[in-house]
Amino acid sequence: MATSDGGFDWIDAEKDVRAYQVVGKSLLERIRAGEFRTAGKLPPERELAEAYSVGRAVIRDALVMLEVKGLVQSRQGSGIYITRRAYEVETSDAATPEAGIAASLLGPANPVDLLEAQQWLESHMAQIAASKITDKDIALIEQAYDDYAQAHLREARERLDMVFHLAIARATQNAEFTGMVSHLWHRRDNNPQWRALSARITDTVRRDQTAPDHRKIVDALRRRDSGGAFFAMWQLFEHVKNAALATGDDTSL
Repeated sequence: MATSDGGFDWIDAEKDVRAYQVVGKSLLERIRAGEFRTAGKLPPERELAEAYSVGRAVIRDALVMLEVKGLVQSRQGSGIYITRRAYEVETSDAATPEAGIAASLLGPANPVDLLEAQQWLESHMAQIAASKITDKDIALIEQAYDDYAQAHLREARERLDMVFHLAIARATQNAEFTGMVSHLWHRRDNNPQWRALSARITDTVRRDQTAPDHRKIVDALRRRDSGGAFFAMWQLFEHVKNAALATGDDTSL
């Protein structure tokens, strides 16, 4: 989608919430073409936003999409680094052979099973994060929460929610926890049942009910309250799980 003058042709990102997918695909193509191999990492968000003529929120969502798929890795204060997997994968949504085997053994994800797994893992993870979190981590989580709470479009809101949860995972200072959370979000993001349920969410009031739960998680982390962070995260997933079971259509975290 590059133009003759080296720029890019884009539709209005505000009107097309899938713009991040187009940007993500373009970045992956450029990675595989060897454009960033020397540096080993992507340019800063600001430069990418200027190059693609989109807002930084679109770039951030595109980077999250790539990170969830294990193609890039965010390192606080250093940048977005390209992983070896980005060069090994040949199709846009393919996983490594090992991941493919694991997925086939797991079978299709059940939305309720995913929620229960996320509830257990992320509650314990929030508890650990509260004891290791830095001021910079808190600032990033606060920003992620603000972006999520202010989003109006469903797809944008879901993507920003992923940013929020990954920010908490990184605050554990354990890359393995971040990878585990990314794996569950990837399973959810590629689950047809989940997408079908999520597509039927039209009640803005009901979707906004989880915003206070997110705020409680942020407040507990800011206090370095491990027990409070565990309970707040557990309650968030409990509310989502109950809503999903009760209505069959509310799966927005």
